[in-house]
Parts: sequence; structure tokens; C-alpha cells
Amino acid sequence: MKKVILALAIVSVSFAACNGGEETAPAVDTTVVAPVAVDTTTPVAVDTTAAPAAPAAEATK
Repeated sequence: MKKVILALAIVSVSFAACNGGEETAPAVDTTVVAPVAVDTTTPVAVDTTAAPAAPAAEATK
């Protein structure tokens, strides 16, 4: 059991050593997206394959 704990300690130290500790400048998003013009005069597409809506429940007498 001591060997397992020792192995885990060595691995964790190696991960800490490989981290480097350097601080780098944060990445900057340089992609520019042009605004898209929206045509508001076009009717919205309707799903014609959908099942018809169920009739509303009738009130009980």
C-alpha cells in the first residue's frame, strides 16, 4: 500500500512540475461576424405535417 501511495505522490508531483506555472495572455476572439439583415415581410414557415390540434375538452354538464 505504501508503494501505491508513493507512486501517486510521484505522479502528482510530476503533473505539478509539467504545469510550468507560466502565465500567458488570454486568447482573444478575433472573428468578426457581420450582422445579417432579416426580411420581416416573408411569412414564417409552418409545419404542415403536424397532426391537427386536439379539440378542447368540453365542459361537463
